[in-house]
Amino acid sequence: MRNLPRIDRDDAKVPRSPMTAMVRTSLSDCLSSKALIVVLILAQALFLLPGLVGYPTLSDLAIGQEQVNQTLEILLTGMESGVYDSAPDALKDINARELEALTAASNAPYPSKEFFIAYAQYYDVEIECAKLGHTESTPSLYARSELIHRLAGLENPEVYASATEMPALYYLAFVLGLMPGIILLLPVALLTSGSQRRLGGRTLVSMAPVSRASERLACTAAASALSLACLAATLLPAALLAAMRNGIGDFAYPVVSVTDGVVSSSTIGDVLAQDATLMTFASLMVVALVAAAESVRAHCGLGVAIALLVCPLIPIYTSQSSRWRAVARHLPSSYISCGSVVGLPAYTNGLDIRAIPGTTWELGLVTLFLFTTALLAIALFTDMARERTATKQLARRFS
Repeated sequence: MRNLPRIDRDDAKVPRSPMTAMVRTSLSDCLSSKALIVVLILAQALFLLPGLVGYPTLSDLAIGQEQVNQTLEILLTGMESGVYDSAPDALKDINARELEALTAASNAPYPSKEFFIAYAQYYDVEIECAKLGHTESTPSLYARSELIHRLAGLENPEVYASATEMPALYYLAFVLGLMPGIILLLPVALLTSGSQRRLGGRTLVSMAPVSRASERLACTAAASALSLACLAATLLPAALLAAMRNGIGDFAYPVVSVTDGVVSSSTIGDVLAQDATLMTFASLMVVALVAAAESVRAHCGLGVAIALLVCPLIPIYTSQSSRWRAVARHLPSSYISCGSVVGLPAYTNGLDIRAIPGTTWELGLVTLFLFTTALLAIALFTDMARERTATKQLARRFS
């Protein structure tokens, strides 16, 4: 009798558990999806587009030397025509100080610290004039003044006339605020629906001796991890292009916005951190939404997610006469875009960024977290309830 080779137990191949097989199959379904690859490439292209076409920032018309020269010309014309001859002495003094500041700014190189220091002095006089009641006091006046003062505080202030000039940090904050959330989150919805596909069919993996709720949780966890990688993959080409062109940029570069009628001041670093956190919570909410919808009815998760992502783009959603506005700040659909919650770096910063009043970043995180938790609970509860019902029916049939 031939001696058979001894197989060491430690060298034997250990079979994968059903849960491991489910996660592996789920990830394979996501990564092999042609629709996901196409949508991901389109999303990458859209985030690259402003940098490729040179999207203008209108910086010179807002805070640049062209604006200074126009204002200076208007002031000189008014003084030469005698408009201010009969004005009170206080107003004549204001005009003289404005003329001095604008002349200094016009003669300074642009952009430079000297230019913004002189221009900031002009806005100090403008705000003083508004407080005295000679001109209208508006949030846009204070927002522009704050931005110019913040730029004057930088050692070497830079101004970007178009998206092609922006460094990576500024460009990412700019495009995240500019683009609607559906562009970033549609790939997440697609990959999540792919990860849930096996649970809706009668495949060998789906019929493994594991509860459906456990399978759902495993697939949802895999999709959640993959969704974060999907967000990074969507933004990576845009960040690399801007970095290769213009470097990384400055985390302390100022960002000034009007939010709910109040001027708020921040930095590029803060804006990017808030954008990243908001989009992470939003992607996890989309994953949980697809999982909940799939647990109720197979193959409907993607449609439900798309409906949620499209909602904020409908004009009636943000209309001032819409009934939604009373409750919209408590809905997750109001927090899937960064621009109207966190804002974006802009030189024309006079308009209020809030599409829905009261949609703060902090409230957005709480809202998205609560909806994510509730949707995941619905998905698991539905699976457990269906399995319990099926078990009772099977026991009744054989009793």
